[in-house]
Amino acid sequence: MTLPELPGFVRDRKEIDGFELYRTVGASSSDKPVGCVVLVTIDTDDEAAARGFVDAVFVALASEPNPHPGGISAAFHIREDGRQVINYAEWVSAQDHADALANGVGVGSATADWRRAQTFPGTRQGGFVRYRPRGE
Repeated sequence: MTLPELPGFVRDRKEIDGFELYRTVGASSSDKPVGCVVLVTIDTDDEAAARGFVDAVFVALASEPNPHPGGISAAFHIREDGRQVINYAEWVSAQDHADALANGVGVGSATADWRRAQTFPGTRQGGFVRYRPRGE
């Protein structure tokens, strides 16, 4: 699968033009090579919904019984007006990301914590696009 280059407004995992880094998990300096970057967008009603959603995702990640081995890191950025979240997620490969979604409930397990994050009030899933990391 040929992946497109990251768009110009994405500087790196910690800097996206027009967005402020809110929370991160994992490290891009892990022993796993980054083969795919996934930008996930979530539209939000306001900054409170954006922060609440990200915090709910972190609760779900902490309680995840079966984390996918291809996931490396995630950096959540909130748009300056609070109306959108971008998750800059690093994966070993695009196939690992596709495999993680194959369960039909998203990258997490079918737990109450993930359902809460996926149905968080004031949020709407905007979709995702897979990219090749810079320097590839």
